[in-house]
Amino acid sequence: MMAWLLDMVLVTLLFILLAIVFGVAAAFIGDYATAAFFVMTLFLYTGYWVVLELWWDGRTIGKRAFSLRVVGERGLRLTFGQVALRNLLRFIDILPGPAGLGAIFVLFGRQHRRLGDLVAGTLVIRERRVPPPERIRVLAGGSARGTTLNLPADLGRRIPPAERDLLLDLCMRRDALDESVRHRLFEEVATHYRILLDVNQEMGISDEKLVLLLTSELYERLGAR
Repeated sequence: MMAWLLDMVLVTLLFILLAIVFGVAAAFIGDYATAAFFVMTLFLYTGYWVVLELWWDGRTIGKRAFSLRVVGERGLRLTFGQVALRNLLRFIDILPGPAGLGAIFVLFGRQHRRLGDLVAGTLVIRERRVPPPERIRVLAGGSARGTTLNLPADLGRRIPPAERDLLLDLCMRRDALDESVRHRLFEEVATHYRILLDVNQEMGISDEKLVLLLTSELYERLGAR
């Protein structure tokens, strides 16, 4: 809520600045300035969140200030469609007022997500400081090198920075997740990387352990560069 309030203050300040600029412009171009002001206002109240969340890996200025971030519920990188949908539905979330449908979903929903996040398949998470690879290895119960998990030599190149961050986020918040959500998230992420990295599904490693081992090995290799 505090992150949203900070973003709204910033958007309101930008709105006031726009009003001043187009108020001056109206003296020269008349109705064209009014029409342009209306279009820019609509863009501002949706585009602010869409542009920043896409450009800044799920963050706005408010979210960054409070260590929050939007991620896909599968733990993968946000798509334009997800970001646009969750923010366009913001107008429904506030109906019939600031404490409207969105507040009801957040307060009483099992996962405490607003309607826009439920429809778009996104989550708002709290970011943590990056732990050393040893911490993730402890969570995994060992190293990938001591298993039959043969990860490719170009692992760092195959997984882009945004996905690395999301893998780390998922691993570090695993204990805070509802058990059913945790199982589903790790299953979907593990399935994605089994296909991407051509990992054998018959090797007897659970989805959760696969993701933990993969993340541990990835950050260990990156740290060794």
